[in-house]
Amino acid sequence: MSHSTEKSRASSTAGKFLDVAVIVLYPLIVLVGIPYLGIRWTALLLLLLVARRVVTMVLLDKQASKLVLVQALAMAGIIGAAGLSGSPLALRLAPFAVSLTFIALFAGSLRQGHLPIIERFARLTKPDLPREHVRYCRGLTVIWVVVLGGNSCLVLGAAFMPTDALWAILVGPVSYGLLGMVFTVEYLYRKWRFQDFEPGNPIDRLLRPLLRRGDK
Repeated sequence: MSHSTEKSRASSTAGKFLDVAVIVLYPLIVLVGIPYLGIRWTALLLLLLVARRVVTMVLLDKQASKLVLVQALAMAGIIGAAGLSGSPLALRLAPFAVSLTFIALFAGSLRQGHLPIIERFARLTKPDLPREHVRYCRGLTVIWVVVLGGNSCLVLGAAFMPTDALWAILVGPVSYGLLGMVFTVEYLYRKWRFQDFEPGNPIDRLLRPLLRRGDK
């Protein structure tokens, strides 16, 4: 592997990490930015971060999902509107736009002739997925559409809270905490149900004696 290829991959990884950080830390950036920078300067900072993502996908990452590009463009549009209007509500609505794109991703994968998104993830590590696992993946994808829908309602309602601090708490720790709880409970149930513990996974090694069924 050439030095230029390694450098390109490292740059791509750093860029993706930054993109995730912007989404995860968005409530904190808004909460801290508005009192110190004002709405317009906070919007400009966020717009620059999102614009970097859009430019990277258009010019460099040709394999990027169209849905991810739509997500970035939706955020850029809402944040830009916030900067022009000076509206804090517009800044608060950006996470809701992001949540809708995730719903579209999961729900769209359930269409006839498409592979459910959870099954796609599962086949990355287990290409020959048993039929029972395939059915489980489809059902789990449906569950995540419902969960993401409920989370979107929470994020939308939070946008109309009386203070930025309360909005940031609901969109940040509460929203991410609920999603994390659902993921954790499902992971534990899946390991118990299928007894599929990866030897190289330290978490699975810890869970195996705790979730081992007597009939397996």
